[in-house]
Amino acid sequence: MRIRASILTFTKIAVLAAATTGVGCGGSGGKIMADTPALPYQAPDVDEISGTEPADEADGEAAGSGSAQTPAK
Repeated sequence: MRIRASILTFTKIAVLAAATTGVGCGGSGGKIMADTPALPYQAPDVDEISGTEPADEADGEAAGSGSAQTPAK
């Protein structure tokens, strides 16, 4: 009688484990559940990363245009 009770208990535990595994791991996969939509890639701003301020366009000649020639008057 004791062996029969042990087998019945083992069977109940095995069925419960199989049902739990089926519920927890079953279902359709492959979809990512996310709260936010995917955003397109934006290249980082070099001035923001390096921490330098861009030169003002109004001061173009005074700030240095990179040429060694003097402007014509």
